[in-house]
Amino acid sequence: MIPVNIPRSCIFLFPFALGILIQKLFPIPFEYLSILFIFSGIISLCLAIIFKRIAWIFFIIFTIITGIFLAGNSDIGYEKTLPVPPERIDAVTGIVKDVREKGVFLLITLEKTMVWDKHKWLDAKVNIRTILPGNQQIYNYDRLILYQIKKINQENGEITITSKSRSIVKNSESISKYQQFNQKISAVTESIIKKWFKYHGQQAAIFRMMVLGNKRQSLEIKNIFIKTGTYHLLIVSGLHLGYVLLFLRILFFLFRHIEQAHYKFFDFLYLFAIGIYAVITGFNTPVVRATLMLAVYLIAEILERPINGIESIGWAGFIILFIKPEELFNMGFQLSFAATTGIILTMRNTPQIKRIPEWLDTYIRAIAGAQIFTIPVLAANIGSFYPAGFVTNFFLVPVGGLVVCLGLGFLIFGFLRSIIIFPLIKGLDLFWISNKLFSNVSPEIPWSPDIISVLLVYSIILMILFRNKWKFFASISLLLIVVSIINLKTEKSAQQLPIESHQHSGESITIFPCRKLLCSIEKENRLILIVSEKENETTLNSALENLSKTNKNIVFFFTAPTHDIIGDLEFLLSRVKPVLIIDNPEIRKHPAFGYRKSFILGNMHIKQDCWKFLVPGEGIRIVYDDGKNMVIEYHSKKGTILIATYLNSKIFEVLPFSPRYHAVYATKLALSKKLAEYFQEYQVSQVIYQKLTYNTLEKMEALPDLRIVELKKTFTID
Repeated sequence: MIPVNIPRSCIFLFPFALGILIQKLFPIPFEYLSILFIFSGIISLCLAIIFKRIAWIFFIIFTIITGIFLAGNSDIGYEKTLPVPPERIDAVTGIVKDVREKGVFLLITLEKTMVWDKHKWLDAKVNIRTILPGNQQIYNYDRLILYQIKKINQENGEITITSKSRSIVKNSESISKYQQFNQKISAVTESIIKKWFKYHGQQAAIFRMMVLGNKRQSLEIKNIFIKTGTYHLLIVSGLHLGYVLLFLRILFFLFRHIEQAHYKFFDFLYLFAIGIYAVITGFNTPVVRATLMLAVYLIAEILERPINGIESIGWAGFIILFIKPEELFNMGFQLSFAATTGIILTMRNTPQIKRIPEWLDTYIRAIAGAQIFTIPVLAANIGSFYPAGFVTNFFLVPVGGLVVCLGLGFLIFGFLRSIIIFPLIKGLDLFWISNKLFSNVSPEIPWSPDIISVLLVYSIILMILFRNKWKFFASISLLLIVVSIINLKTEKSAQQLPIESHQHSGESITIFPCRKLLCSIEKENRLILIVSEKENETTLNSALENLSKTNKNIVFFFTAPTHDIIGDLEFLLSRVKPVLIIDNPEIRKHPAFGYRKSFILGNMHIKQDCWKFLVPGEGIRIVYDDGKNMVIEYHSKKGTILIATYLNSKIFEVLPFSPRYHAVYATKLALSKKLAEYFQEYQVSQVIYQKLTYNTLEKMEALPDLRIVELKKTFTID
């Protein structure tokens, strides 16, 4: 018999999710999945019959095995590959599944994909991502054909393809009734928006996202909403279904007595309305979750079998994961369940705030619960969180609700549009301006917890909420702390192994022939590659070959803000995966920075940082940067080494004081008598250059204590 105090839905949900996670971390070979599932089912059934009192334990074990089986059949845990080697692929085609704006680019996800191997089309059976210019008119259910394939990147279970040319085919194959309905609704709503928001482009973009679930978000809008902690208002989620129910309640306010007397009829009406809204907004995960949760709740009320909120959340989660196990690793799924669970548990287990109205008390505790429960998920997925969300949500959630309710009324009641349009635009203006103001003062707190740390945070939160069961959650917290310490020691031991086995334990700088600046700094525990924006595959190959031979942690140090936003970065990452990327801070202004941060580096779990002018980091200090030329100081154990893209006497004399330079390297060097005097004054022992722009010294031999070397091949400064 299952323990009474455990919600029935959790008996299904958590073991099932555990099975999916096991398959993700420790994948079972595909050929053994069916055998495992069948035999575990037979054995569990037999044991349950024999040991009836603890039959629920065998049921949980079988649920875990079911999660493993369905996850494996969804290709979770297996490397997704194309049916033929990349060099044999001439073209790729697929149906557009998702379109997202990322700065000046469109990130396209294709499903039902096929590849052309120079002879025939082959079914790929994998989703493929590609990047197109932002001016492309492409929408869901279009067919996209990619020609002249430039690059195919298969990494971390994702396949990304870039091509020189493409073609878009509208309605190239029969689509389902739902897709036809969705397209018609989209066409109607788009014509309404173009007519009434003709001179309000910014407001129209926010309206499409907030009310209709349009995912083609501009980078500027997305970053502002993330900073204020209100990004959940920008994407249609469970909160929006709450707004829909509020809108319906307002419509039926005059008939509230009839509603109370015939509540089952109105429950059916609400169920139909949220279903239609879910269809219109594209059935994204937060909407599906909220729709299922509300559907379970309303159906239970119709059947006169009351069900609590946690039960409805659990059943909704189980149904979603049963259909699509991969949703467990979707941030939207995690945020949606974390926020809803946080609201319910906080409302149940925290005391009311006295001396304030009941509605205000409910509102404050609900917002606080949602924020507290979503912070660990956000930090684990994004690598940071914004505490300003605790404040901004209290003000902006009501404004968002007003906008959504007015927007629904605007779309439904055509005869009232001329009246509703004015307050709707003003509401959108207030919402947008408030977010921009809050975003300017919203601090970012970097934090990238692993799964153990996330679970530890949640166990502490639950220990505070369930004070009568604090011993149980305290024991879980203690266990997680022990596991975290063991894991930390294991990682440190693993990091020390390369150092002991590597031939060189000292520090050195290797300089490579380049267009502007390319060198690597070898330290005891890592190797730092300094790269300029002028480098390409031709100059980078020698450096990357050198990096691939080391077993040290790799760090990329980019000098310019325009370097490798998309293309060159993918080339670098296809050869070497770094543990850290250090950027020029100006890169944050690049329109594609958000895409790179979230969808390239974020997905690969590569940490990011920005160098600061004159502030040492990794022993590296930027001492001169005029936007065209750069000078870097590196402080090693043997002395200070100067690295420059271009160096002459005028640049040298404005550098911050350094007592002695062990060596100087300049890609382009303007050697003059005055610069030679500086070299002598700072006791420079050797100068390396790639190109001499001019030389006013009469005799190079006039500097007997200075070794001057022309860089013709890779050169190492020990």
